[in-house]
Amino acid sequence: MHSLIKKITLTSIAVLALASVATVNADAAKHHTKVATKTAKRVKKTTASYYKVSYAENAAYAKSTGIVTVFNKPGRLSGAKVVASKKTMKQLAKSMSPKDVFYVYGMAKTNTGLYYAHIVTLGGKYRGWVYVGKHDISTDLNNIDRNTGIVATKTLTYASLPKKTTNIKISNSLWTFPNYSRINAKVIPHKKTTYIKDTFTIDGAVKNTLGWTYYHVTDNKKKNIDGWIFSKNISTTMKSTTTTNTDKNNTPTDPYTLTFNYNGSPVNTVIVSVKNDLTVNGTAKVNADTLAKFIPSGYQITTDANAINTDGPIVSGGKAIINLAPKNVTRIAIQLKQNGTNNVLTPSTSLNNTLTTIANDLLANKSVFVDQPVNADVVKAELTSKNITTITQSDLGLTGAGSLTYTGVDTTKIDGNNPVITIYFQ
Repeated sequence: MHSLIKKITLTSIAVLALASVATVNADAAKHHTKVATKTAKRVKKTTASYYKVSYAENAAYAKSTGIVTVFNKPGRLSGAKVVASKKTMKQLAKSMSPKDVFYVYGMAKTNTGLYYAHIVTLGGKYRGWVYVGKHDISTDLNNIDRNTGIVATKTLTYASLPKKTTNIKISNSLWTFPNYSRINAKVIPHKKTTYIKDTFTIDGAVKNTLGWTYYHVTDNKKKNIDGWIFSKNISTTMKSTTTTNTDKNNTPTDPYTLTFNYNGSPVNTVIVSVKNDLTVNGTAKVNADTLAKFIPSGYQITTDANAINTDGPIVSGGKAIINLAPKNVTRIAIQLKQNGTNNVLTPSTSLNNTLTTIANDLLANKSVFVDQPVNADVVKAELTSKNITTITQSDLGLTGAGSLTYTGVDTTKIDGNNPVITIYFQ
């Protein structure tokens, strides 16, 4: 009997002990949960520090990649609202209009180490913050990480001067920069009446994102008056300062619409004058010669039979659709960068020779086009064929063991003036 009572008592004590331990563990779990919750809340709160940026004159501009949304504040901050959706950013990425290029004028870094760019389109329609990666972009937009919201671009590229550059007459106001090519482009401060009847000398030429040519001119009498003017607003004849067959706004009174397509999608549309732009020796023609000055930069007319399609007689009110092909680059440079850090890698002499061979192969195969993204698959195939998808430190002229592996290609559109393919290793 006593033995039975003793067993029951011991069992009760054990149960009470276990219950006490369970209670303590439960209280501890609740405590840890509360602490973890508070800690999580502290971690989730994102803050940002803001910085000024400093870029060269033509290096403060960027193009949408079409894959990241723009917000009214750095995107992870509380209360951030959409300014430009991914759909809108895709449209801006495809647009050739200079109004849809972004100007970068500020930078923010969150306490989680993410960088954002403060941007506005040159047309002024969209303004906000966009994610640009994990690297400081305050002095160089080329530090923007791949697959983020924007990519560095140029608003202007160099163009050829016309055959006649002296004793030029102009028919419109001069600008400090071609319109929508700079955030601060504006009509020069001098009154138009003080120079519109003067003659000028052309001393510079550029093309904008639409392929339109602008000339920089200087007044032959008043050297302090100079600026940029659209190529259609100059004349080499001394008889008239205006273009015939246009109204007071320089719009053709006999308009003909040229729509340039690439892969079935419009690249640019231009309204020209039948008499001034398409008529040769009294006959209106839409051919490679008359279209040459209107073809967007980086493109050429295809050799297909249906390259040029007109809707009938070439008369006022008519239109034509021109199918384009991208121009092949005539030279190419290949650079290697370390993925993540974006540091440029210097190849050894042997590796550099291999890269030169790859560049020549790409040129020979016509695989790289002006103003078109690089085909990463083609580049990777070249690397594979040359057995350099993995490189060692000796390939970079460095000491020590270890190797780097190919991770991808920068698919940014190729700059016709400085064609470079960037290959990433890690």
